[in-house]
Amino acid sequence: MSLLRVLLISSAFASLTTGCVSLLDATSEGPIEEHQGTRTLGTVIEDENIETKISVNLRKASDTLKNSNIDVVSFNGTVLLVGEVPDQASKALADQVASKTRAVRKVYNELSIAGVSTWVSRYNDAWITTKVSSQMMLAENFPSSRIKVVTEQGTVYLMGLVSQTEGEYAVDITKQVYGVEKIVKLFEYI
Repeated sequence: MSLLRVLLISSAFASLTTGCVSLLDATSEGPIEEHQGTRTLGTVIEDENIETKISVNLRKASDTLKNSNIDVVSFNGTVLLVGEVPDQASKALADQVASKTRAVRKVYNELSIAGVSTWVSRYNDAWITTKVSSQMMLAENFPSSRIKVVTEQGTVYLMGLVSQTEGEYAVDITKQVYGVEKIVKLFEYI
């Protein structure tokens, strides 16, 4: 693999792990325009704030939620809750806490009513996420930096700002990864 390709992949991976930034095209003769599929730095920071606030507030809401395995992911103000809680009341409380958080536009509550997952299961999910993200980064002409991949119990959740065609391509890429049991699209189409 060429040094340039390694640098490009490293750069793409860094943008995935730290969030997307707004891209501007200053090379054209006309006015500078933002690509509508990108998030501004302010949006990335706001998503991180949303995740932190919800995580802290979930732990403070009840001892049951404090002792549950809940992951909070925010992308462009859309929140995904995944993990395990012991009962329906806890799931409803988690939804309520997330929904009341400032700047949250929508909540997808995908919490399972079950015991806390094992570290082996979580490791497997992390490995699937890594494989899916890597395949998206390696795909030519694919906006992998605009897609967030989250895996929970073999289910891959795809979040991001994409066109219909890009969303379908993301699903096709994800289907090729061993271990993926189900794919859930939570895209905002542009």
